[in-house]
Amino acid sequence: MTLRFRQTFTLFPGVRINIGKRGISSSIGVPGASVNIGRQGVRATVGAPGTGLSYSTLVLPTGKQSRTQPSQPVPDPDGFTPPPSVSPAAGNNPASAKVYMPQTGMNEIASASVEVLSSKSLIPLRDLIAKAREQQSQVKTDLREAREEEAKQHGELNRRKLSLFRWFYKKRIAELEAALPVTQAEVKRLVNWEDNTSIAVEFEAGDEAQRAYSSMIRAFDTLKQSSKIWDVTADRSTNQFVERTLANRSIDRHPVTFEFSSTDLIQFSGRAMRFENVNGDDILIYPGVAVVPRADGIFALIDIRELKIDIGAVRFHEDEEVPGDAKVIGHTWARTNKDGSPDRRFRENYQIPICLYGQIAFQSQTGVSEEYMVSNGEVALAFVEAAQTYQKALSETNTL
Repeated sequence: MTLRFRQTFTLFPGVRINIGKRGISSSIGVPGASVNIGRQGVRATVGAPGTGLSYSTLVLPTGKQSRTQPSQPVPDPDGFTPPPSVSPAAGNNPASAKVYMPQTGMNEIASASVEVLSSKSLIPLRDLIAKAREQQSQVKTDLREAREEEAKQHGELNRRKLSLFRWFYKKRIAELEAALPVTQAEVKRLVNWEDNTSIAVEFEAGDEAQRAYSSMIRAFDTLKQSSKIWDVTADRSTNQFVERTLANRSIDRHPVTFEFSSTDLIQFSGRAMRFENVNGDDILIYPGVAVVPRADGIFALIDIRELKIDIGAVRFHEDEEVPGDAKVIGHTWARTNKDGSPDRRFRENYQIPICLYGQIAFQSQTGVSEEYMVSNGEVALAFVEAAQTYQKALSETNTL
C-alpha cells in the first residue's frame, strides 16, 4: 500500500488549508470566514451572518506539521452527503426513533422530516458543520491507512533484520529505515490533527440572557424528575354521548424521559436539555439553538427564538396508576351520564381520578410539532415560563 500524505484539508465549502514547503496558506471564499495563525496553531472560524453563532476549529496545531511529500489530489465535492458512520446523539438511536403507527381514527402528532426543520438563518451553519464532519471522517480514514502502513513497514523491517540472509536485504533495510520515520511522523501528525480538530459552536449573550438560561437549566433539572412524562403521539375528539365520558379528547401517549445529554455536533461546556421523542427524533436544547439529530447523521438547527414553547393545564381522566407527584382534583366514572353521575347500566363501572397535568407543546414554522404530558403540572409551568423568559431575553438583546 502506498501511503497518502494529506497536504490539503477542506474545512468547508470555500475554505481550504494548504500545507506546503513554504508553510501554511489559506484560501477563503465564504463571507464571514477567517483563518488565524497563532501560538496554538491554525484556527479557522466561520460565522452565520446575523445570528451571533460561529463555527470555529483548530485545524493544525503549532509544531505538528510533517515533512511534505507528493500527494494525490484530494477531491472536493460540490455537494455533501453525511457519512453513515456519523455518531448520533447520546440516547438518540434507531430504537428511540422507531417506526410508529397511530391507532385507527387517531390524528398523529409529529414533526416534519429533519431535512426541513432548520431555521433559514442557520442553514449555512448547518451545512458548514456537516462539511467539517465529512472532513473529519476523511482524516480518520487517512490515519487508519497510515497506521496500517506503519505496522507493515515495522514488521517487514524486523523480519529482514532478524533474517539469516539479512545481508541480502541491505538495500531494502536501508529503504525501510528511511521510510519508517516518515510514516511514524505522519501517524503522529494525523493523531494530533484528529485530537485537536474540533467542532465548536460558540455562544455569546448579554448578562440577562445568561441568567435566564441558567434559570431555564434549573427549571429543567426539576422538570426531568417528574414521576411521569409522556410523549403524546396522537389524539382524537371523543363522542361523549356514545362513549359515555365527560372527556372531550382521547390521546395516545407513551412514557419517555427528559435528561441532560449531548451530541457530537456541538462542543459545549455544559449539557443539552434532551426531550425524548417516541415517533421521531429527540430535541436537544443548547444556548440559543435547538438541535434535532437523526440516527443517520442528518440534523436540524433551530433558532431557539423561533421555537414556540407553550404550556397548558390538562384535566386528565387517569385510568392507570396515579403518579406520586400528580395533583388529584376530582373523580369521575368509567361510564358517566351528562351530569357526571355513574351510568348504572354498566355493572363493572368504576371510579376514575381526575389529575391535573401539565401539557408542554413545541412548535415552529419549519415543521416542529411535539406534545408532552407531565405529571407535575407546577414544574412543567415553571419550566415553560423560564424558557419563555429566556427567549424574550435573547430577542431583546438581538443576539443568539
